[in-house]
Parts: sequence; structure tokens; C-alpha cells
Amino acid sequence: MKIAFVDNLQVGGGLSRFSLLLCKSLIELEDGIQIDYFIHCQNLKLVPELLSIKKVNVIVLNSTLPLNNAGKVILKLKSFLGIKTHINPVIDEIEKNVNEKYDVAFFPSAHMMERPNLKIPIVGTLHDFNWKYFFGRQIFSSDFVKKMDVEIVKWMQGGFTVCSAQDVVDEAKKLYPNVEKYPKVIHIAPVVVNTMVSELQSTEILSKLNINYPYIIFPGNFFPHKNHLNLFSAFYLLKQRAGFENYKLLLTGVNSEQVNYGVAEYRGVQLISVVKQDSDFDIRGLGYQSNEVIDVLIANAKLLVSPSIYEAICTPAMDAWNFGVPTAISDIAPFREHEKAWGVQSVYFDPMNPTDIADKLEACLNDYENTKKQGQISRDKMKAYGWGKVATSYLEVFKNAIENK
Repeated sequence: MKIAFVDNLQVGGGLSRFSLLLCKSLIELEDGIQIDYFIHCQNLKLVPELLSIKKVNVIVLNSTLPLNNAGKVILKLKSFLGIKTHINPVIDEIEKNVNEKYDVAFFPSAHMMERPNLKIPIVGTLHDFNWKYFFGRQIFSSDFVKKMDVEIVKWMQGGFTVCSAQDVVDEAKKLYPNVEKYPKVIHIAPVVVNTMVSELQSTEILSKLNINYPYIIFPGNFFPHKNHLNLFSAFYLLKQRAGFENYKLLLTGVNSEQVNYGVAEYRGVQLISVVKQDSDFDIRGLGYQSNEVIDVLIANAKLLVSPSIYEAICTPAMDAWNFGVPTAISDIAPFREHEKAWGVQSVYFDPMNPTDIADKLEACLNDYENTKKQGQISRDKMKAYGWGKVATSYLEVFKNAIENK
């Protein structure tokens, strides 16, 4: 089977690692599988591990490369003359290059793009409907929402789609009740690239980052649905209580470096421009980190926290469970689904209530032996569900798409 993986959207974090690990697992699953991996130029920087997978031919999409000076001049001239084009250059390149020489085309981020017009079977993963909601700050334009309301129906009706949680399928039915064909649920495994972290590896990376203190970690970009403000308020409340003076809250993900160093306050973070010693700050934003670094940071955390108010799944918690690190996460339906799917254990809190978050964090850290046991139980449960099972389920969908083309 020859598969075209098309990773054309500039994404990071869990989405990039999801696509990488699924690709790698499919290659390992069957000898006859070959993959051409079409990728956005920026995504390849985030998952360079792709280049070392045998039988995977990595092809950078030319339409995602930075424009040269001539290209910039043409764009400015078109703008000056009022010339508009409705052709999406990336989709145009996909339609020209991903077609009859493949058995099936797979789009790992189908939930945020228009559906290409191809002559071969198409499979797409619909991760969530984040663009459909407003969380206090506009992330997606009204035009994009209007466009995706049309495209998402095309994806579901015109091919084979997959979701990573039943909650997302239920939401699809709520948002698009007249669709005849809804996605198949395939739960994914932890998106951890370095599943084993050595003590030497940890020591070197933590030393480079000057981390020699106990910390709670939240890996998440600075989009409003990640709910950072309530976490900051909760951490402020926690630090007022005896015994938690030395704890730090580490932030990773896109734009988290905006809070380079800071002190948690009830209504936000006081930014600290000059740091002379560790006691000068209690929150630190590390920005987007490489796969190796984020795996080390999660593996060495006292606790991983995720206060998100909207997600499809909790990939940070899944990564933590891979290492046996305990978690405290939002009490929302997709996060609770992890309990049903694998039997993992976590502490849950009301993400809109900073006091409840602080109380749960305090309880976790005060009874840390029991909290560690939850992490260890979750690690053992996650080991029973690996990427081999995920790849097997996806391969069934690919074969079904080919048979029914």
C-alpha cells in the first residue's frame, strides 16, 4: 500500500508528534507499506525524526517555503492593483502532486483545512472544533469559521474521517445534525517521541535550563481555551499556603515565553525583568521546546496540570502517564473519557474555579505517595495501549477507504 501523508498545516506540539508517531507505526506494522510524507516546511523543524524513518520519503511542500524577493514584489503588486485570487497555493500543489500514484491520501489535520479534490480515497482526522467557539479572544476569523462550516461537512460526507475521542463525534453530531456519515473513533497513544528518559539525559537538559527546583508543568500554547489565567490565580492561592514556597510553575508551548519570568498574582502574573536568584520568580515560560526537551521536562515534573476548558483529548496528561508522572486536569468530558478508554487515574478539578484548582493541587502534593501511585497505575494502563494498536485501527480505515472508492 502506498500512502500519501499530507501534513500541510503549520502546527506544532501534539499534532506534529501524532502524525510522526502514526507514520512510524504504520511503517513498522506491515512490510508492504510505503509512505510519501508531504510536509509544511516549518513542521519538519519540529519533527526532524521523520528523516530517520526507513521507507518514508519526506517531501517539503514548495508552496510553504518562504517567498523570495520576487514573490514578495508580485504579492504587493497584486494587493496594490486590487487583484484577488481564490486559489490556495498549498491545496493546488496537493491536488497536482498527491493523486493517482497513491492508494490513499491521509490528512492528519483535516479539521482545520479545506478538503482537496483528489481522484484517490481520502482519510482525514478531525481532532476538534476549536475554531467554532469564541473563548474571549478571536483566534479564527469569521470568514474561516464560515468556510470550515462547509468544509467539515465535505470531509465527513465525502470520505472517511477519524476522531480521537467519542466526545468529538458527539460534538460533530451536535454541530452538524444533518450529516449522514460521522467519524470513526480511534483513541491515540501518548505522543511521546522519547519514551525512555535517562538520568544523564535529564541531568544535562535540566542543568542547561537552570532547573534545580520542584515544579508543576503545564505544556500548552497561549490560546484562550487553555485557561492560563485561572491556573495563575490557583497557583497564587497555592503559594499562600504553608509548604509550597519552593514550587515553580513551568509553562511550555507556543508563546509561553511571553511570561519569561514572573510572580503569580490572583489576577495575572507580575512580570520580572531581572532575575538574580530562584526566589525572585515562581512562574517561568520556556517557549516551544524540542521533543527531547519536553519529554525530559514532563518526566521530571512533580505534577502535570492541564486546566483547559476545551480539548479533544489531553495529550499532555497522556504523555505524563507514559512516564508515570501524576496529573491534575480539568473535569471535562473528553478528559474523563481517558478513564473509560484505558482505566487511568487522575485528580480532576473545576477549571473555572481557581480555589478548587488550588485545593486539588494542594491535596496531590500533600499526599504525594498516593499521588505517585496514581501516576504509576496510569503508566501501566497506557503501556497496554500502544501505537501498534492505533496504527492497526488506522490501517483498517485506509483499507476500507480503498475498497469503497
